[in-house]
Amino acid sequence: MKTAIAMALLLALGNLPTLAEESGHRDHEAALVKDGVLGTVNVLRELDVKTGKNRVTVESNYKFSTDWYGGPVESTIDGSAIPYTVHIASDPEIITYILPGLRTVSSLKIQYWEGDDAAETVRLEGSADGGKTWTELLKSKPRKTDFLKCFKPAKVNQLRLSLEGGQVGNLRRITEVFVYADPEVPLPPFGGKDTGAFSFLRDLWYAGKIEQIPSPTKNAVWTQSWGGMARPHSLFISEMASAHDGCWGEGSEAGKRVYLRFDLDKAYPMNYGLIGCYPMPKGREEVLLAGDSEAEFYTANGKLDPSTLKGSTIKDLTGQGWTLQKSWNKDPNPCKGFLLEHPGQYNQMLLVWDSKKTYEYNRFAHFEMFGSEAPDAGGAPSNLEK
Repeated sequence: MKTAIAMALLLALGNLPTLAEESGHRDHEAALVKDGVLGTVNVLRELDVKTGKNRVTVESNYKFSTDWYGGPVESTIDGSAIPYTVHIASDPEIITYILPGLRTVSSLKIQYWEGDDAAETVRLEGSADGGKTWTELLKSKPRKTDFLKCFKPAKVNQLRLSLEGGQVGNLRRITEVFVYADPEVPLPPFGGKDTGAFSFLRDLWYAGKIEQIPSPTKNAVWTQSWGGMARPHSLFISEMASAHDGCWGEGSEAGKRVYLRFDLDKAYPMNYGLIGCYPMPKGREEVLLAGDSEAEFYTANGKLDPSTLKGSTIKDLTGQGWTLQKSWNKDPNPCKGFLLEHPGQYNQMLLVWDSKKTYEYNRFAHFEMFGSEAPDAGGAPSNLEK
């Protein structure tokens, strides 16, 4: 039944009505998630809660190119929005992902950098015995650069993605690859010996369990972000938006501070956070979040409201009850991954940054939070699904 629904929905993707359509892109995954076809947990991003290191390893048959700010093959699963860049050749480009344990998967998403041409043929294979034998999960000739396909659920501990075709000599830049756990099969219990921490904000977003509250305008200490902040869904959907097609953070009034508050339906375990920014050329670090200024990330339990404060410093915020988890000052890294200084269960998160200018400053495009604990402890479901 689920396979039939998936086929019908995928055939209709090109004719879907506007689903959270903003800034020229469409959240075409919403219908698939709603019908229980597309999962919300990306098995290619499973982090060690003590080090924050991805437990999934990756290798490729091609070395990466530095053209157009390209990065290594690890860029396809690091959440940075930096593209893995290779020159298209006659032989297929093969990327192999090695998982830390068996996972049941049923969908694939490939995001190309700013709409670059997709491969003519995409093939995904899976192995449940460490790469000794392989089974084809899907083979497709995509019509669009934003590739999304569901397939029959399969239990795997390795995945092999083959990309073939395209004009020889051109660049193919992959921003991120997502393989989602099948929504009908529970993941290993969080905190168990066979699992790390999975990102869960995407699931909360689709389930309507997370609310985003921006800082106010006409306030003595705060100002509001303009532009992309009107498109908050882009922080959580799997499209790794670019600086011109997503959520960013330039403030509407220089000299004040900006915040984005996240209120969750209840407290969830939090260990590791990640804020992804658009890659920029050297010398333009000011367009990244905290690239030329200061920023902080806080957590809390309750219903704290920073808009009532008379100041916006760390002292003011911690005095209200916020827990400082991470701070940045002139940090040029486009991918800000960070272990929480005080991991635990929280129902509020707060990202604060300086409003330096009103254009192309303090941008960010992606936000993830990873959690891990014993199953069903503290009211958190074992797989953080609906």
